[in-house]
Amino acid sequence: MKQTIKLFIFSFSFFLIITILAYLSLLNSKVTNKLEGALWTIPAKVYSRPLELAEGTNIQIRLILKELELLSYEEVSVVQKPGQYVLKDNILSIFIRGVEKENSDYFHITLKKGRIASIKRSDGISIDLIRLEPLAIGGMYPSHMEDRILLKWTEVPEELIEMILLVEDRTFFDHQGVCYKCIVRALIKNIRAEGIEEGGSTITQQLAKSWFFTPEQTLRRKIKEALAAFFIEFHYTKEEILLAYINDVFIAQSGGRAIHGIGLAAQYFFSSSIENLSTDQMALIVGMLKGPSQYHPTRNSKRAKDRRDLVLNLLFNSSIINQEELNDLIERPLKVIKPTYKSQSKYPYFSDLVTIDLKKNFKDRDLRTKGLKIITNLDPVIQSLLENSLEKTKKQLEKKYGSTINDLQGAALVIDSLSGEIISAVGSVNPQSFGFNRAINAIRPIGSLVKPFIYLTALKNHHDYNLSTLIDDSKLTVRLSEGKNWEPNNFDKKYHGFVPLHKALWDSYNIASARLGIELGYASIQETLKSLGIENDLPNYPSAFVGAFEMTPLQAIQAYQTIASGGFHSPLRSVREVKSSDRELSLTFPYRVEQRFRPETIFILKFILKQTFERGTARGYAKKRIEKWGAGGKTGTSDEQRDSWFVGYAGDYLVLVWLGFDDNRKSPLTGRSGALEVWKRLINQLDPLASEIRKPSRIKYEWVDLNDGLLSGELCKNSFLAPFIIGTEPKIIPEERKKCRVNKDSYPSKIFKKIKRTLDIKG
Repeated sequence: MKQTIKLFIFSFSFFLIITILAYLSLLNSKVTNKLEGALWTIPAKVYSRPLELAEGTNIQIRLILKELELLSYEEVSVVQKPGQYVLKDNILSIFIRGVEKENSDYFHITLKKGRIASIKRSDGISIDLIRLEPLAIGGMYPSHMEDRILLKWTEVPEELIEMILLVEDRTFFDHQGVCYKCIVRALIKNIRAEGIEEGGSTITQQLAKSWFFTPEQTLRRKIKEALAAFFIEFHYTKEEILLAYINDVFIAQSGGRAIHGIGLAAQYFFSSSIENLSTDQMALIVGMLKGPSQYHPTRNSKRAKDRRDLVLNLLFNSSIINQEELNDLIERPLKVIKPTYKSQSKYPYFSDLVTIDLKKNFKDRDLRTKGLKIITNLDPVIQSLLENSLEKTKKQLEKKYGSTINDLQGAALVIDSLSGEIISAVGSVNPQSFGFNRAINAIRPIGSLVKPFIYLTALKNHHDYNLSTLIDDSKLTVRLSEGKNWEPNNFDKKYHGFVPLHKALWDSYNIASARLGIELGYASIQETLKSLGIENDLPNYPSAFVGAFEMTPLQAIQAYQTIASGGFHSPLRSVREVKSSDRELSLTFPYRVEQRFRPETIFILKFILKQTFERGTARGYAKKRIEKWGAGGKTGTSDEQRDSWFVGYAGDYLVLVWLGFDDNRKSPLTGRSGALEVWKRLINQLDPLASEIRKPSRIKYEWVDLNDGLLSGELCKNSFLAPFIIGTEPKIIPEERKKCRVNKDSYPSKIFKKIKRTLDIKG
């Protein structure tokens, strides 16, 4: 019997030892694998373009101030630290936080007549350009939705390290993973308090718990945690362990996104890099480590401030700061910024465009795990104004049209017309929502937006077509292959007979456009569409010439980019640059440009699109404003007003807007009464200044009649000055206009004689 018991004890002991050794081996393997492999899957971070302020450039100070607000800069009376600015007597004094190679520093920017006259550093040295940090706008996350910014040991301020050790683990550099004195002290305190008031876990134990165990408070889990901490200490240096803790520690929950690591905490709460944190800001973050939810500065501001002040007092008691510094720091309010975004993206519809561009060059897994830094072309101020314009216009339309447009949806895009950079995008009238992105995916009839493509095809054949070419806008009947007749109507339900080409386009006559399209032929128009960057095949039926041609807003604005840029095609792109997490590798997305049309042809077409604002369907602006903007555009209304479109350029901006219903039902809106209103609200706020437009050398201007396109004169009724390619201008002048048409050479002398005669009479 005794022999059996001994055998059982031996076998059990042997099995227990083998089990313990196996577990220890497994635990050791877990630790080494964790630290030798990729510690974390780091999502790609997406940022707006950085704001660049350069000497000599035109600026609108109200837009600069709007961007500073979005970046959570604080307006103060006296600038003292990064993230503050003051505007006084046309001098913007700003303490920038710094971004990558741009160090945090204090600058004085002198403004004069809407331009940056000079930029001077705090030491008085003149600077050509400064760059503000980009706005964090989103990320591409793995399934666990953890977000962090990885720091290197050299990037962590010494003051922060001292603070963490003082608060979390004073004996960190003395113990081997477990502090037995700390455990005994905590045990005695908790017994006296009859509850958990203090923990005895070291930083290494906290790291072990985060990596390998659940947060349950049991003796068994504590033993496992201590063993894991021992293995971590055995294999890795104190610096490696502390850095891992700094990068791993949970800080806050922002919607579905978990904020980990002090590097991201600095950005999330203060829109700052860790090296630019002030002592009180560090103290707030370190104080939160004990209880991220309990000490969250926006949800529990009083607790958070008390905890921060406790950390500051610990610094004072340890002689790290003096009494004067303590008093100053405790008096400071928390001043955390509003979260930049609580979901995967602050601008979900723009982020869809970014994802499409990135997937052309990167695997999805790499985007979600490699910690890439993605700099986009997004302008956060214009994005904010675009969202606001769409939302406010819908409310305005609801007041006018009532419940009939409650479900009205919309999409809008803003691009740089020269480079093709997409600088803002909205795919819904609820810009912060996630869902169907109409800017990319809504395939809709473009209505009269198609007409400039037809007229461009005609103008390419400049020997046959010019602005004065007469187009027949009388009743048209087309026999279709299935035996039916197609008879287009104009919006005003009238026929206008023969009208000059320019008038047919700026008044958007359907019949004239259809007849011109049929005359030119499908193949020639398809060739123009291809040159504009449109891959869609033109439907082989005549209604396509008046708008029964489907495109997405993204496709439509690509076509107009080529027109707005003077005939130079640039593929649209939302991404500017992608950098690796170590910043050693960088992939840029430079814009590509190719001349697709002769400058004379586009110059003449843009002249007509300008008349859309002066005389056509977008009229209403003063001529001075149109000239300042260099504006041109086109309204579009599809059959039975199911779609309201407007595309227009002003300054360097090209903006396209679509409004309609997802179920394709009729609406009370035309392009003028709907989409144009969104465009106007946005451009009125941007108020851009156009670059100087150079007239091609082969272009000459002639006075012609608005109605018949024949020669006229400045003093003649219904005349206007129009561009023609030399040799294609009208040659005939009606007899009745010869008296009011003045020879260019004699006109100045005639004016001089008139002035002289007036002075003689007065004398």
